[in-house]
Amino acid sequence: MALRNNEHRRQPQKLRRLFTGYLAVFCLGTILFVVSLFAIFDLLLTNSVILPANYGEVQLSVMKEKIASSNTVTPDMIPETCSYGVFTRQGRFVSGNFNKKDAAMAWDLTQKQGRDRDFIYYYLPIPRRNEICIVRYTLLAQFSSPVLRQFLPSPEILFELVLGLGFLLEVFLLASSFGRKLTKKLHSLEKATEKIQNHDLNFSVESSGIYEIDNVLYSIDKMKEALKESLQKQWDQEQTRREQISALAHDIKTPITIIRGNVDLLSETNQTEEQKSYTGYIIDSARQMEQYVRTLIEISKAEMGFSLHKEILDTGTFITKIHKQISALMVVKRLSLDFKTRNLPQSLHADSDLLQRAILNIAANAVDFSPQGGTIVFDVGFAGDTVQFCVVDSGNGFSEDALKNATQQFYMGDKSRSSKAHYGMGLFIANSIAVQHKGRLLAENSSETGGGMVTIRIPIESGEGKVTYSHHLR
Repeated sequence: MALRNNEHRRQPQKLRRLFTGYLAVFCLGTILFVVSLFAIFDLLLTNSVILPANYGEVQLSVMKEKIASSNTVTPDMIPETCSYGVFTRQGRFVSGNFNKKDAAMAWDLTQKQGRDRDFIYYYLPIPRRNEICIVRYTLLAQFSSPVLRQFLPSPEILFELVLGLGFLLEVFLLASSFGRKLTKKLHSLEKATEKIQNHDLNFSVESSGIYEIDNVLYSIDKMKEALKESLQKQWDQEQTRREQISALAHDIKTPITIIRGNVDLLSETNQTEEQKSYTGYIIDSARQMEQYVRTLIEISKAEMGFSLHKEILDTGTFITKIHKQISALMVVKRLSLDFKTRNLPQSLHADSDLLQRAILNIAANAVDFSPQGGTIVFDVGFAGDTVQFCVVDSGNGFSEDALKNATQQFYMGDKSRSSKAHYGMGLFIANSIAVQHKGRLLAENSSETGGGMVTIRIPIESGEGKVTYSHHLR
């Protein structure tokens, strides 16, 4: 087996090891990413693109005395990373770069609650002669550029966001890579199950390179071989059974022929009326037995497959022969025939006898299911790369059940379309012949007449010319 050969070449990898490898890559990548971020942060800090976290606090300690003693607090006294507000002793906001909300919060927090910080900000009240200056600062690193400070969060928060996004991106990329690789490894398993599902047991199981998956594949391979052996045994038994039935049917024909011959001779002798009736019973029974034997032989041939003898047929000659035979079938019921042919190839590559037999089976069914004096349409045409033979009767049409099962042998479930002469074999045999010609048989109802419509489609060889050949006969 291919699976075993691959195992000898290369020891399959365990799924745990594959997952551990991806986990190691993830951890190493995360560490490198974090180290890179810290290195970038340190580089920006060294080049003064980022100010230290205590920059505002240090600058404020230097300017505190000047703010307290000067006549007026001006913006140049306040460190660039800080904001401020000047209040009267009664809490009225006088000046500063606080907005109204920030000013109210700063006064309430420092003067009424006696606190010097909220969530991220620190507040430093600086008493003056008749005023209080409240300066707000933070112990987070800040960008030295006012524009960056205005539009971006602090570098520490920004770097945390970048770290989080990078972490999520790394998880996504590694999960996608792991998923693609695992899907590729599972391809052998998927391929094997599809083959078995499609009844194809002639394949070799390929190694996936993953120990756990290869174990499943090995079990599937053993199951496939066991199934193949079982099906082969069943097929051989079925083939033997069909051959035995076919041989038995042919053997029965000999005594029946003898019975018929002797009964015919006996009927020519002088007999009483009672003897004649007995002789009639024997003749009728022998004829019925012959019909049963013929049906049995037909079943055996259809199941085993008809022996095809394809040849190049002249389309015109073949269609003319079909036309004569269908016309002969219709005489008893006085049916009308609408016989059409169009755009046909000059020649067909088919078994003349079998194809003719399939078409006449369909035509015979159409005659049986059409009312006295009705019309049958026989339409032969070229469509795409196929020739189709379509027969439409003027009966009641197929039931839904018949449309599904009409080509099954012995199907006689449609009471409106049943005939004691065919035993449900006509369309089964026609379908078998069509399939052997690599074609198909379709049973449906005509949208125009409402009657049953049966079509045989068989492919033609490329390069065959077309010819128009039409009949419209009664």
